[in-house]
Amino acid sequence: MSVEGAGPRSGAGEGTAPAAEAGDTVVPEGRDDVRGISDLTFRILTPYLSSAVLYKTMLVLLTLMALACVAAAPVRLSVLPLIPLPVIGVACYALHRMRSAGSDHRPLLLWSCLMFAGSLLGLWLISVMGHWVS
Repeated sequence: MSVEGAGPRSGAGEGTAPAAEAGDTVVPEGRDDVRGISDLTFRILTPYLSSAVLYKTMLVLLTLMALACVAAAPVRLSVLPLIPLPVIGVACYALHRMRSAGSDHRPLLLWSCLMFAGSLLGLWLISVMGHWVS
């Protein structure tokens, strides 16, 4: 149970007056109060990070990135375009772990950060390899 109310409490420092006598209302837990910026962040990010649409979109993006790397190797006659594949693999693994985390806040945030970082690093490596090989 949490206590709400802002105002002077009688016997506030003494601990003699219970909260109900001080004029505060007792609110049952589970009302989904936001308690701080981290709680607000988790409540905003968690529904979006655990959505099936994001999972499918990122799976398609990572698959297309991997296919572009594999297709570029024989076209460029070089193995340099294959360098981003391990980073894309790490991003795919993080995406799989992100999906299995469900709605648990901390693992979901950790694996989604790793997946987005791997995706961005993979895109950057693809562009750098494309510049070096040409």
